[in-house]
Amino acid sequence: MATEAAVLAHVMNKTRALTNIYLNFLKDVDAYKVFELEGKQLNSIFWIMAHLSVTENFLLLRSTGGEIIKIGWARQFGLGSVPVSREDSPPMDEITGMLQLVHEKSIQHISGLDDAFLDQDNTTGFEFAGEKSVRSIIIHAARHEAAHAGHLGWLCKLHGIKTI
Repeated sequence: MATEAAVLAHVMNKTRALTNIYLNFLKDVDAYKVFELEGKQLNSIFWIMAHLSVTENFLLLRSTGGEIIKIGWARQFGLGSVPVSREDSPPMDEITGMLQLVHEKSIQHISGLDDAFLDQDNTTGFEFAGEKSVRSIIIHAARHEAAHAGHLGWLCKLHGIKTI
């Protein structure tokens, strides 16, 4: 019988699979392109990829007592950050590699958590929707990733890429 932690890790992994489907659709477009709608700039593919690396590292590793990965450019892509220019951004292959590395380490870590540990407060004290248990942080990470997968779906449409 699978543990709850293993099921949560599986859900997170399936959520990443959806992100990867959209990223695959977008592989031949300019990942740095920023669309504007009614004067508001939307996040680029590049920014979303970097942001997912940083937030998964914070939510699934740091906030659950895992071994965090040092990301030198984390502040450029965290919550509330302002997108930097292409010239001031880390190389795309570094972003792609970090996205994969953080996810692999996160899934490995989360899968091995004891179910009783899920009830404890997360190690950073991060609270979302009135909850700060390890379980709520893992669930929030899956919701967060799914929201950005949706953004990637919109970016497919804006780039004229049919997804269905």
